[in-house]
Amino acid sequence: MDEYASRGRRWGLVFAAGYLVFLVQPAYHELTSSQPPATRALVLGALGAFVAAYVWYWLNLAFERDMRRETVVLLVLLCGIATGLTLHEAGLLGVFTYCVVVAGASSWDRRKASALLLAVLALAFALAMLLGVPSDTWPYILGSSLLAGASMLGIGFLLETNFELRQAREEVGRLAVAEERLRFARDLHDLLGHSLSVIVLKSELAARLGAADPERTAQEIRDVERVAREALREVREAVAGYRQLSLSQELESARATLGAAGIDTRLQSLSGALPTPVDSTLAWALREGVTNVIRHSRARRADVRVVRADDHVELELLDDGVGCDGCDDGNGLRGLRERVASRDGTLDAGPRPEGGFRLAVSLPLRGAPRGAATATPA
Repeated sequence: MDEYASRGRRWGLVFAAGYLVFLVQPAYHELTSSQPPATRALVLGALGAFVAAYVWYWLNLAFERDMRRETVVLLVLLCGIATGLTLHEAGLLGVFTYCVVVAGASSWDRRKASALLLAVLALAFALAMLLGVPSDTWPYILGSSLLAGASMLGIGFLLETNFELRQAREEVGRLAVAEERLRFARDLHDLLGHSLSVIVLKSELAARLGAADPERTAQEIRDVERVAREALREVREAVAGYRQLSLSQELESARATLGAAGIDTRLQSLSGALPTPVDSTLAWALREGVTNVIRHSRARRADVRVVRADDHVELELLDDGVGCDGCDDGNGLRGLRERVASRDGTLDAGPRPEGGFRLAVSLPLRGAPRGAATATPA
């Protein structure tokens, strides 16, 4: 399991240990009862062993040890102690709730865990019938046990589903990178394959002509130089195209990325064109801002605005997350500041007074066509 699942297991240990407080009253009742000292010592010892086995199970589960073999043995032990306690005092039937929780949280798959849970509930029901426990108390005792066990099954299913979802998203990312590498390789092959073949052929031809036809040889060498320069230009254009971001594409990507993270998003973008350097810099700013929102903010809402004046354009990204009071710029923001400064722009990043974080980038416009702003809710 990943970090989130490990954290969930450790929090499960805290809550499981917290529920042991409900055993304090039965233990105190037994301690102050009029039973013979030997009987009280036996019952309290059994109750202590029950708690120790229960806590041991959750400790192992919290630290991700494989408990599939031990779960059945532990359940038999816990159910045996719970049966003895219930035969001694019918009011202790509620300890079976802890057995049901262990069955529901077991490391088996959900089907086997459900079978263990139902077996424990059947044992508790049989004891209730045998001891004549009033039927009006069954919904509180057996019903709460069923609810606790079903909750553990649901939590386990949720953890597994989230883990599988993260694995699938990582795999999609890896496949996207692999596909981009293949596309880049295909484009380079298409760009360079023909040019390099021409260079090889003309070089071989110039070598064969040699001194026999100096004028033709010089012409072939000039053709080699021309083809090489053309190939170099095409490669530079291709690489620049791969590194060049588009603000419109990044806005759509931000909509999809934030929406996938469960963040309500509102985009206000420009309908007109921007100079390519300005457009690219704003796209880099939006990408960095969205990355920070996803990674750090824990926000529920984000607003993106691209506002244009006569001589400048501003991109503003707001979220309602935890903010970052006193945080230093990371590598991403430092690199973004350098990009913005190279365009004679300004960058403002920091916490908002009303909560959350604000990233604002303002860049001067030079010879850009005018355009209006339109608001689009995600």
